[in-house]
Amino acid sequence: MKYELAKLLPIVESLSRKYTRNESTSISYETAQQLMEAVLYCIQEMKSAPADLPAAVLSPADAYAFGYEAVLKKTKQTAARYNALMERFSSYGNRAYEETIVQGFPAFFRWYDPLFTPQEHILTLDYPLLLPLEALCGIDRITTYLKCIETEQRFLRCFSEEFVRSALSKHHPQWEELFLNLPYHVLKKLMCLLLLDIHQEKERFSDIDYNNLRTKLNGLSKEALKERLTILLLQFLAQYFPQDTAMETYLNYAVEDIATELWLGMEKDSLSRIV
Repeated sequence: MKYELAKLLPIVESLSRKYTRNESTSISYETAQQLMEAVLYCIQEMKSAPADLPAAVLSPADAYAFGYEAVLKKTKQTAARYNALMERFSSYGNRAYEETIVQGFPAFFRWYDPLFTPQEHILTLDYPLLLPLEALCGIDRITTYLKCIETEQRFLRCFSEEFVRSALSKHHPQWEELFLNLPYHVLKKLMCLLLLDIHQEKERFSDIDYNNLRTKLNGLSKEALKERLTILLLQFLAQYFPQDTAMETYLNYAVEDIATELWLGMEKDSLSRIV
């Protein structure tokens, strides 16, 4: 369902009156563009919302109205998800994780404007995810980001805090101050344990462990190592997160980079410095 921009102008005009509180019909070009983006965003939300819409072709005004309601509903649902997340959220001492989730998200819900700027997500979202979200904006980006954090927290809760911190400290002694993805480094250590057929937490590898890991990696191409890690990940998920497709999809984004890092560590004889 596509609408000509000219047919959306009456909606923009109506929004502009609300924007100026009926004090003026004149707004800047930048503001008019912002309001047009707001209208287009809401119409796109209408198209993707899992709602029962009238069978007849919607007018632009109706499409915008349905979309605006979808934005309000998604914002309310996301706020509820955030409150549930915070009941058990742990940043494990990482500042970016803490500031983004604990401090940033309340600011978003306080300042987000579904009427005039639904396309803005306000937050810089400094804590890096495994999943790229550059194509998303507004409440869509915030909702998807929050779902990723939910997935991360479920994964990290599989391990003791000591194990998580040991994996992160191996990456960098000042990991608390770095902008890094926590599950990536925990998953990297987990993959090495599984390669060694060790099915329990081990905070530090011995020289024997590193020698065995070199033996496991020796002769593997990066692609072959990626395939091996993928199999190990699927086996782990089948045991601890059966039918959790969100977990599988999210962690899969890390497998190729982990395979590359381990392969290079093998090539440069530096495994003891990266895991």
